[in-house]
Amino acid sequence: MSYDHTTLAVLRRALDEVLLDPRFYRSKAASALEIAEHLLARAASGERDLERLKSSAFEKLSGSAGQKRAA
Repeated sequence: MSYDHTTLAVLRRALDEVLLDPRFYRSKAASALEIAEHLLARAASGERDLERLKSSAFEKLSGSAGQKRAA
């Protein structure tokens, strides 16, 4: 899938902010690659909002992202 420059910038910023956040280092739930893949999957499903992308990534780190899908 290809993304426009604006989407790529949002994805890059989301990834940077998640990886620089202390919650990423405290969590063992996901690697940097897994977070990047998660953000790409969210973008592929149409998400473009920076804060929602970051929130989704932090949910993945806390382990609650999979629980929400199962509900």
